[in-house]
Amino acid sequence: MSRQWWRTAALVGVAVASCSFGQACADEVTLAAGAGFRRPIGEIATAFEATSGHKVLQVYGHLGQVFAQARESGQVSLVCGDKVALESAPGLKYSRMARLGLGKLVIAYRKGLAMTAAADIARPEFRRIGIPDQAQAIYGKAGRQFLQRSGLAAAVDPRLVAVATVPQVTSYVASGEVDAGFLNATEAMGAAGNLGGLVEVAPDLYDAVEVVCAITSPAKDGAVAEAFADFLATERARAILTRHGL
Repeated sequence: MSRQWWRTAALVGVAVASCSFGQACADEVTLAAGAGFRRPIGEIATAFEATSGHKVLQVYGHLGQVFAQARESGQVSLVCGDKVALESAPGLKYSRMARLGLGKLVIAYRKGLAMTAAADIARPEFRRIGIPDQAQAIYGKAGRQFLQRSGLAAAVDPRLVAVATVPQVTSYVASGEVDAGFLNATEAMGAAGNLGGLVEVAPDLYDAVEVVCAITSPAKDGAVAEAFADFLATERARAILTRHGL
């Protein structure tokens, strides 16, 4: 495993599994996913570990980071994110895709402000607006599409604060660093207590986001990856996904 892999993974977050004293390590699989899906995927991984005895090493970032790590490390057996982006990622092939659900674009706003419709983002009180990477992050791309299709780009673009990932936008909105920001519903629901509220963006104003987990080909830990993909179809996993808005 390359030194660059560990350096990059440390920046976007890695959960490292360990073995109990005197016991052999269970089989492990490495999963890389879009940062906006950390909450449901992390919860599913924990449930899978408890059920199967296997361990899931998790890496999160925007999809550009995820794809680079999957290509360069040789360690990633599961890649999770927007199906269209996965299918078009250069240098990656998959043996199977398991559907998680449809992602939803929302606009979250800070405490002390109010918003009743997505078009309210153009109002003057929303002076600083966070958006994830518009070239690499799923909901940065979706936010850009919304601004263009709604005709609000000219009014809103000068106020945009660009960051790398969805969780960074969440942090900025929660702290009041920005007045509002583009998130996925899954992330916003998980952080609801720290936000003023959220409004959904009409689905015809951005491309559909079908969220999947794909098994890379060849996969380093194919058997465990297959077991994880199977687990995604169980009632327990579906209940977690539904609760997180997928």
